[in-house]
Amino acid sequence: MLKGIGASEGYGIGKVMLVVEQSLEYTPKEVTDIDAELERYRSAVDAFCDNTMAQADAIRKSAGEKEAEIMLGHIAIIRDPFMGGEIEKLIQANQCAESAVEQICKMFIDMFSATGDDLTMQRATDVKDIRDGLLSILLGVSEVKISDAPAGTVIVVKELTPSMTAGIKKENIVGIITETGSQTSHSAILARALEIPAVLSVPNAVTCL
Repeated sequence: MLKGIGASEGYGIGKVMLVVEQSLEYTPKEVTDIDAELERYRSAVDAFCDNTMAQADAIRKSAGEKEAEIMLGHIAIIRDPFMGGEIEKLIQANQCAESAVEQICKMFIDMFSATGDDLTMQRATDVKDIRDGLLSILLGVSEVKISDAPAGTVIVVKELTPSMTAGIKKENIVGIITETGSQTSHSAILARALEIPAVLSVPNAVTCL
């Protein structure tokens, strides 16, 4: 029997849908046209914010304003002058946008993860979500989407990010199982708001189911 943390009450019986994350691998390269690379990064940020705003609107309709603010927080983070400024500094030092985004996001992820405080550590997950969203745009890779899941689906995923949760059609999803997360994670909060039963931190859920 698999055990985890009950993050949203209830039970669900349905067909398992394994969500496999897309590869975001790339080969770091030195850029020579810094202005063009800065523009490529800024365009990716604009596209990310547009996507996130649409996700926030969807959550607002299905769950509420408070829950939508979780997604709007992602926009506030990437629009933060310090984070954006540090990324642009690396690009100005001839790093490609992908490498600059990953390096600065890692700095924030490590900083938030080291606090030991659940609420602050949640910021690390938010930054991971932002990093993956930006890399997906820069690399032209489609983000993981679960909006097309049919009725009666139990989502099984290693880590359910807020952006994934925002794409859930609650009438189709009867349960969520993840390998990571806690009761205070943003994904758990969104699952409760959507009234979808969720069990988090189930070891090896993706490989066992």
